[in-house]
Amino acid sequence: MKPEKYFVLILTCSFLLFSCSFPVKPTEPPEAPFVSDGCSCWPDWDYYECCYEHDKVYWWGGTAEERKEADLRLIECVAEKEHRVMPYFMYIGVRIGGHGWLPTPFRWGFGRPWPEGYYSNDEIGEEEDHE
Repeated sequence: MKPEKYFVLILTCSFLLFSCSFPVKPTEPPEAPFVSDGCSCWPDWDYYECCYEHDKVYWWGGTAEERKEADLRLIECVAEKEHRVMPYFMYIGVRIGGHGWLPTPFRWGFGRPWPEGYYSNDEIGEEEDHE
């Protein structure tokens, strides 16, 4: 194997290892003020408040699990408005288009500087609790 291929392999593995570690979730709100565009890239219709609440959680950011929970709450809220198929399309849209590593204004953790948004499950001071 050529040395260049080793370099690319080592660089790729290093990137994957370092990208898997997330900082501890902050307890302070984001510096950017909260804004909502309603249902991003989607009509607002009678479920605007569902999207507004979803935007609040996305603005703050958090763990990957919290993002999934927020997305599930969104489709449950839209389904409660008696929409049957639309919630599934919305879920697919937010799972793909709302990823925190995308530099979009509606990404996970959009209240924080990009690419922040995803955080670990560790709580501040959790290490002391285990001792």
